[in-house]
Formats: sequence, structure tokens, C-alpha cells
Amino acid sequence: MWFLNSSMRNFTFNSLCFLCLTFSFYSCIEDTDGVNEELYMGVSAARWDVGKSANFLLAADQFPALELELVYMEGYEPSDKMLESLVEFLEKYTFKPEGIHLLLKEIPAMNKETYTTEEIATIENDYRESYNEGNTISVFLLVVDGDFEKNEEDSFTIGAAYRNTSLVLFGSQIEKNSGGIRRPSKSNLETTVVLHEMGHLLGLVNVGSEMVEPHEDESYDHHCDNEDCLMYWAIETNSFFNYMQDAVPSLDSNCEQDLRANGGK
Repeated sequence: MWFLNSSMRNFTFNSLCFLCLTFSFYSCIEDTDGVNEELYMGVSAARWDVGKSANFLLAADQFPALELELVYMEGYEPSDKMLESLVEFLEKYTFKPEGIHLLLKEIPAMNKETYTTEEIATIENDYRESYNEGNTISVFLLVVDGDFEKNEEDSFTIGAAYRNTSLVLFGSQIEKNSGGIRRPSKSNLETTVVLHEMGHLLGLVNVGSEMVEPHEDESYDHHCDNEDCLMYWAIETNSFFNYMQDAVPSLDSNCEQDLRANGGK
């Protein structure tokens, strides 16, 4: 059992919505159609597949407020730029008239070289405190101190969306692959990855927010076929070096159109 750091910072943002990140563990999450909307409160509503809460996150009908619980391991606190950019992203694309409440919490580093999907889910189960309640939808973002267990020598994952309201960033990979010559800054890299993964939680591409116009990459499922778009497949893997300069990409018009069609701005 790990002990929770008692210090917690609370931030409230008006007129905001929600967030998320992703190299989703799509291979580990089977699609289940026909989710019973009567079960959208509490712990059970945080165990659905990626994209199943897209409309709830985008629209204000059921949840006009959002709570983002961001838990990071010691030594891996997110940058102010990442937090601010995430808020701006959600303000731009979601309807949350009653605002966003951000909980930032540090937990002890576990000093593990790698984490499996199951271990990440267990950490969430142990530390997550915020779930959908009343008029507020909750999202959980975890930053760990190791790498993804399924990384290979020439291929690695930087972030992932692994449940309908759950994201993880691999802090060690962000540190290893930022700064220096021809590499993005740490704040730009973590910002890009968290916004990409959040895009998956919002249903992009074709994983909860249906496409208005076809633009899913034929070779990389659930990613945009526009290499200049935030939802391009390379963003969440080591291939991002070939596409990302020291600037955070934006959603293209097709992705923005998908969000609007599913209740977003």
C-alpha cells in the first residue's frame, strides 16, 4: 500500500470543461456497445472503454462541470504550461458552463523501470478519489516514473488513454526525449502528448465521436490521417521526432468538426 502525500493543490477554472490524453491501450480495451446510461455515476462509470464518455465530456446536458484529478509521482510534477494548455484546450472544445475543478496530488515514486497496463490500473484504483457525481464528470490523469512495459528498443509509448476517463503519461520517456538538439522542450512534449490523449477521451478519431468526413488513418486506427494534426499517430510514439517541432500541434478542421457534431464547441 502506498501512502498518499497529504499536500493537495486545488485550482478552479470558470467556463471550462474537461480533459484527456492517449496512445490508448486500444488493444487492451474491447469495445462494448450499448452502455447503460443509468450507470454513469460512481466507480462503475469509470470502467468503460476509451471514447464511451466522449459526449458526456463534450456537452453540458448531463455534466455541466468537470473535475480533473491529476496524480503524479514524486519528481514528475507537470509543468504550468501543460496545465494551462489543457485548460485552454477544454475551454475551446467543450461545454462546461459550471467550470473545471483541478486537483493536483503528489504520490511517492515507485522506482519501477516499467509498468504494465494492469499495474497502471491498480495504481488508479488505489489512489483515485474523484468519480462522476451529481453534475460533475471526473477525469483521472496519472504520471508515473517509469516506462510502458511493452516498449521495444526502437519503439516506445509516451502516453496513453486506457479507460473512458483515465490517462497516463510515462514521465521517464518524456524526460529522456525532451530538451537538447532537435528535440522539443519538456513542457511542449508533455503538453502535446496529454492533449493528444485527451483527444482520444473526447472520441477522436472515430472512437466515440463519429467522423463527419472520413479522415481516419488507414494504417493506424483511431488516428487522423493529417500529419499536421494533433491526432496524428506519431504524436504518442517515438516517431514524433519526424513530425513535431518545438511547438504544440493543433486539431485540424476534420477533428474539430467531429467534436462539434458530438456536442462540443
